[in-house]
Amino acid sequence: MSTNTAHGPQDSSRSVTPLSGVTSQAGPGAGEAESQVGRSGPEGRYLAGPGKPVYRRLIDMLTRLRAALAGDQESQHRLERAERVDDERKQNHRGGDRTWLLRLFIIVAIVAEAGTAYVAMEALVASVLLAILLAALTAAVGTGLACLLANRRLNHLPVPRGARVLEAIFVIVLTVLRFESLQIQAAGLAIAGGGAALAAIISALALLGIEEIVVDTCTFAMFCSRVRVSWKRWRRDAAASRLASIRAAIDAAAQKLEQHFLEFLLKSEGLPLDEAQQHAAALRAAFTPREV
Repeated sequence: MSTNTAHGPQDSSRSVTPLSGVTSQAGPGAGEAESQVGRSGPEGRYLAGPGKPVYRRLIDMLTRLRAALAGDQESQHRLERAERVDDERKQNHRGGDRTWLLRLFIIVAIVAEAGTAYVAMEALVASVLLAILLAALTAAVGTGLACLLANRRLNHLPVPRGARVLEAIFVIVLTVLRFESLQIQAAGLAIAGGGAALAAIISALALLGIEEIVVDTCTFAMFCSRVRVSWKRWRRDAAASRLASIRAAIDAAAQKLEQHFLEFLLKSEGLPLDEAQQHAAALRAAFTPREV
């Protein structure tokens, strides 16, 4: 009889409303959850007894959930800041949108220009060191000229015909010097002419390639900004994946808690099925954060 009276519908320990305080586990008050569930009620007896391992596991996962939520929000804010900076750089960029890595080919073009210039200088000067210095100077002049023309195009200014003529003269003079250098090295007329023509094509393509690459590619700052955005997006996806994993684990643990608590109410407390299901569902809802 005493058991039926303790389990009667008028007993305040049976009320589901005290469990609403347990939802604070998803917030700052997770440590007070145990005190918010009445020890005299079936929930308190279950959580202090057979349900204690699952309860502690849920508390631990809810703590991890709060940390994961904070990390997810922080990663989202960092991603948004990186995207804003990237958009600002794009708006202020004058050139094309191709990757900055293409500018590495400028090094290849400079080396090609210097190599063909060395062919023109090695037989015309007495010192190898002097030939190397003249070749490097020639490559620097050619690269500077190409960059100046590219800068005018980036500023939406027309390229003067005189600049194009100067560029052509630059290539022609180097071609003549290469031809003379090859002839001095006892090469035949055909060989010297073919070598000088090939070097002229390489030189012209190098100058035009440098100009087009400068115009059509992004800057190093934009490249770094894109890499930063990609990194922040990867971090954001990782944080979201971790959060989803923790939420799934909490949901599975809460479902397990509900089933065990239902069995506890039916076998140990002797509650009717409907009332036991109501208490079990309320306990599961109490341990399920609203964010999940």
